[in-house]
Amino acid sequence: MSSQESSGHRQVRTRAKQACLHCNKRRIRCNVLQMRPCQNCLALNVPCEIGVSKRGKYPRKKSARQQTDGNSVQLPASSAKGGNHSFTVSAGDKSDAKESHVHPIPGDAASAHPTVFFGESSPLTVVIDEGRRSPEKGTNEMHMTRFHYAIPEKLDAFNTRDEAFRAHKIKQEGQLRADGAFSYPPPETCETLLRAYFDWFHPCFPILDCAAVYESYVQGSMSPLLLQAILFIGVSLCTDEVFARTEFSVRYWAKFLFYSRAKAIYDAEWESNKTVKIQALFLLSFWRGGPSEERDIRFWLGIAIDLAQKRGMHLMSKFPFASRREAGLWKRIWWSLYTRDQQSAAALGLPPHIRDEDCDVDMLEPEDIREEAVGGQSHFGVQCIEDLSYPAEMAKLAKLLRSIVSTQYSPLGPSSNGASRAALHQQLRDWEANMPLELKLENATTPRAKFLAGLLHMTYQNLYILLYRPSFLHPPDGDLDSQGQIALNAATKSTRVLEDMLSHNLVQHGSSHLIIHVFLTLCIHTIHFRRTSGTGRKLAEHRARLCLLSLQELQKSWDLENWVLNLFF
Repeated sequence: MSSQESSGHRQVRTRAKQACLHCNKRRIRCNVLQMRPCQNCLALNVPCEIGVSKRGKYPRKKSARQQTDGNSVQLPASSAKGGNHSFTVSAGDKSDAKESHVHPIPGDAASAHPTVFFGESSPLTVVIDEGRRSPEKGTNEMHMTRFHYAIPEKLDAFNTRDEAFRAHKIKQEGQLRADGAFSYPPPETCETLLRAYFDWFHPCFPILDCAAVYESYVQGSMSPLLLQAILFIGVSLCTDEVFARTEFSVRYWAKFLFYSRAKAIYDAEWESNKTVKIQALFLLSFWRGGPSEERDIRFWLGIAIDLAQKRGMHLMSKFPFASRREAGLWKRIWWSLYTRDQQSAAALGLPPHIRDEDCDVDMLEPEDIREEAVGGQSHFGVQCIEDLSYPAEMAKLAKLLRSIVSTQYSPLGPSSNGASRAALHQQLRDWEANMPLELKLENATTPRAKFLAGLLHMTYQNLYILLYRPSFLHPPDGDLDSQGQIALNAATKSTRVLEDMLSHNLVQHGSSHLIIHVFLTLCIHTIHFRRTSGTGRKLAEHRARLCLLSLQELQKSWDLENWVLNLFF
């Protein structure tokens, strides 16, 4: 560098007068003024957009600096590094969050230059791509299809020059502040609930980038929406002893407090980071309200899936990513959405939001789940080998769940022959044969391994019950045949898993889908209790009581409806 500066022939004149956003970000030579898309974007099949220079546009930043401290959000101080850290963002600066490091979460790289996703069937792609034909290769030659298109600055809803929008945001912030949406427990409580989240929930649904969350937390720059949603999950899953050390007296009201704060922030459209929105909405889908409440699991999960599809997550195999880390986060988010969607749809007897035929996403792999080590191991824990395998195996079981429900419980009637059932049975056996060793029950020695292996095997046995439940409920000639016996055997194996988890105080921390698995197992044992006699009847009663005990443990975390439990008391 010094040699260039000392010579009389500096390289400045050879640089392009203007570069596209892709090349400018990577500081590479760009020929966008000669051809568009440029050679680099064409080779990588990425959008080639020219940014609007910010040179000379100082009034916008000046306007942001003129915001008073009275319109700022204060996040709790963190002791993760032994010091006090706080985060302040004003409503005037909030719309600039897309260009700052307020939300250092991968997967939202496009937010610096907002884009919109269009699928191949959209007529808008025809109009937009017409200008992308290559003159060198003829008018009939079209570049590879792209899916993300830049939003013109004048159409950006968060344009900071829109004073009306700025005033509205300031008013919204004042209302949120008055309602306590930006209030948090003491740092000690926050860190305790964060640890509960990363101990019990994150291994099951790794939708967060731990390193990014840790960095934003210790810097005090974490998204208020995401933090409130994480605290909601953390206070749901923490142990009774841990909860007793917080300043809350009733767990339900603590959950409702964090849930309502996150909901208020979302309703106010305060959060602009789309990835953070998807993550927070996914967490809010674990709110269990009353049976008549509209904002239930399907409501929040549906919005999260809709936002993910608008970003193109369901077709992520078709476009490149800036880094492996970003691609891994997107895959973890998508497969968590998919798994949760299939589980909730099957549990409620409703169609899923996600259809396999609409998606092109590679199956989740352990390497997609592996994350770099973070400094705050006391709050965020350490990844174990079973943490890498569990989400990937659950995604495979979710695919099998979809196949079972679509063939055996179709509104048009189940498959007319047993071929599909036999094929599904073989797929289940193949999955078990290829199960990672660390997730086998006999190899689970630590509480974490027992917890994840137990959840996985409960899910696996639940698929057998679903597949053969019709044969169990309606046996030919009134006698339980071999296929109906498969459902009963699966329920018996599930109860053994539950008994082991109960003995280690792990059931309470299970995800909400465990409720359905336990309930279905309970139904099988209850029916068998009514049909049999003698020792078999006593065993069925014992197993049913174990299921009831498990539901009572889950009641601590997920607020089961009392009338469900009362059916069996």
